Amino acid sequence: MRFLVLLWLTTLLTPVAAQTPVIQLTPYATGLFHPVDLAAINASTFLVGQANGQVRLISNGTLNPTPYLDIGNLVQDLEYNGIFGICLHPDYASNGYLYVQYFRKSDKAGVVARYTRHATDPNRADPASALIILTIPYPGEGHRSGRMAFGPDGYLYITTGDSERGDRGSIGDPNGYAQNLQSPFGKLLRIDVNSGLPYAIPPTNPYASPTDGVPDALYALGLRNPWRWSFDRLTGDLWIADVGQDGWDELNFMPAGASAPQNYGWRCYEGSHPYISTGCTNTASFVTPLLDYPAYNNNGNRTASITGGFVYRGSRYPSLYGWYVYGDWSQGTIWTLRRNAATGTYQNVTQAATVANLVSFGEGTDGELYILSFQSGTIYQIGTDAIRSVQSGNWHDPATWDCACVPTASRDVIIASTHRVTVAQAAPLRSLVLQGALAFVAGGVLTYP
Repeated sequence: MRFLVLLWLTTLLTPVAAQTPVIQLTPYATGLFHPVDLAAINASTFLVGQANGQVRLISNGTLNPTPYLDIGNLVQDLEYNGIFGICLHPDYASNGYLYVQYFRKSDKAGVVARYTRHATDPNRADPASALIILTIPYPGEGHRSGRMAFGPDGYLYITTGDSERGDRGSIGDPNGYAQNLQSPFGKLLRIDVNSGLPYAIPPTNPYASPTDGVPDALYALGLRNPWRWSFDRLTGDLWIADVGQDGWDELNFMPAGASAPQNYGWRCYEGSHPYISTGCTNTASFVTPLLDYPAYNNNGNRTASITGGFVYRGSRYPSLYGWYVYGDWSQGTIWTLRRNAATGTYQNVTQAATVANLVSFGEGTDGELYILSFQSGTIYQIGTDAIRSVQSGNWHDPATWDCACVPTASRDVIIASTHRVTVAQAAPLRSLVLQGALAFVAGGVLTYP
């Protein structure tokens, strides 16, 4: 005996989206060496940058044994060194452009370089295609670079650290680089890699004038160590996590359309707290962090290092939709945060799930999120314990469901729009709960004894 269920759902389960999500982590890929950043080619294929100078290809959770790119001869895999970040050109499918940000051991400079997918082998880049886009001669030994990504405007955004020495012999940005408009350090840069070689300056950059003495690429300032940040793919809002000195780590929020430049306050402020007042002017214009939390000296455990994440815009986990997911490298903590756009207030939830050496988050082209663990070399897929959106298929066959499980009373699922589900005798459908709107089209049938 078989039961046939044909459902046409006109809406997803909006009541579920209002729930507070509970994060669950599933290992997605293993075998990496010091992964630091992830870039999505499509929903199931990713490039992962490793600190040792290799970029690895992962397809459907399987690590390709041959590196996609290997520039290990150019970098040094030590703390504060190696590859910092990678990203793909929005038109990667056509042009094959991969951008790599790394620390060059020959002259201790930060470099942004473009590599092109190999003409005859899509599983690797052509190392001979390297085009140096940007070179930043860092004077210090730490906080050299952070993440880079293309914004909704098509421009390439790059964060730089304040170049503080990593041995704690020179702390607190003693040279005042982050507030110095003539310095590229402690900044958010914005360049146009689609016009001119190696790049052009967007005409709307706040210091685009060639005669003002300010680096034309400068877009925002007052940052210490903005290791990870992201755009909300739906709204265009910018979220910047900035690692503090000893007292406070912070999360900054720049709404889409905000006027530039934004000044996030370092070294005059650490988080929302005064740090060094010498030379600080016009502090009323500084942007107060959305939140800060006690760091090294203030939290009792002598550890803190915020890792910025992403706003979840995927479809598999409705309860997580619209929540910003971020964490802490030192503590392994994961938080979910939902901001009220009308009031500017937020709800911040500490999750039970943790990840050691949480170095970075990644986002798939489908909006699904991932976590990279530096020391273990593992990538985890982020999910929740709530109802999941799934595709159609045989109810008793786990391979046909995105959750890879037989749906039971404890494993609820959503049947996506215009999908057909055949329920076999081996796993009879014992109950059916409908939430949201249900509409029948011509010929639509719901059969359920």
